[in-house]
Amino acid sequence: MGEDSFRVVCLGNVLVDVLVKPVEKLPPKGGLLAVKQVEMALGGCASNTALALSRLGVPTSLWGKVGKDHFSEFAIKELKRGGVEVSGMQVDSKVSTSATVVLVDSKGRRSFLHSVAANDHIHRRDLDLSNLSTFSHLHIGGYFLFPRLDGAPMAGILRTAQKAGLTTSLDTAWDMKNRWMKALKPCLPYLDYFMPSEREVKKLLGHTQSRKAAATFLKLGARCVILKLGEKGSYLRHSNGREFLVPAFKTKVVDTTGAGFCFCAGFIKGLSLRLNLRDCLRMGNAAGACAVSKLGATAGIVSFGQVKRLL
Repeated sequence: MGEDSFRVVCLGNVLVDVLVKPVEKLPPKGGLLAVKQVEMALGGCASNTALALSRLGVPTSLWGKVGKDHFSEFAIKELKRGGVEVSGMQVDSKVSTSATVVLVDSKGRRSFLHSVAANDHIHRRDLDLSNLSTFSHLHIGGYFLFPRLDGAPMAGILRTAQKAGLTTSLDTAWDMKNRWMKALKPCLPYLDYFMPSEREVKKLLGHTQSRKAAATFLKLGARCVILKLGEKGSYLRHSNGREFLVPAFKTKVVDTTGAGFCFCAGFIKGLSLRLNLRDCLRMGNAAGACAVSKLGATAGIVSFGQVKRLL
């Protein structure tokens, strides 16, 4: 399969971020605190990964759910402007579009205030899985943030995708309902690439030892485990025994929002180019480095040429 025929569908949470910077502390009750920057941006693990993939030149569709409101109008407009195909998006007038207030401190570290909203209403019946055969790869973005698909339903979707000939990947998010391994375990046997962050690994397994964690996920069925380690880079361990750590690129950090989403997009871009796994990891690290250079999840990702220059 050539790069031109490699098509990705991203499934998961779609939302709008309200970014506030810098925030070192919260004002007292009834008080006011001045900040330098407040802006709105496309948010959501699946939507931002889809947008980054499109900017990297990979034909990408997005499946998810939004409400019928100003936030959804903004999100759909941004997706279309970025070249993401959105015919699989569901618009539900009975729910509101999910949104997150992202508080960014002077070092680029983030805290979140999140409303699940429409993402809490994504059901299996909303998805036309008969269209999966038109894609090459299924990426699940923000797992744990659309709970109606947790566990067996998502495992069924992944199994259907693999039977249709797609490769699969899954990027976790913070589990606000504290299900963690209970919700993840059924999915692992149907994942070609499992891509959690170090912080999420800590909640899933109780430790952050990369080799030990990867071995556990492989034993539970994943074919390849990729751990996002932030400023330490990324670590990969494959069921065939290969493993390596690729260091992060040095760059000025403005905002770490979206670094993980863009890493996933970069890695999948590498798959579309049929690169070896080490170079896919480097591509992911480069995309993540571009992401942290600007305020907002995908503002730092402009084009594949930009990522190639960093490489």
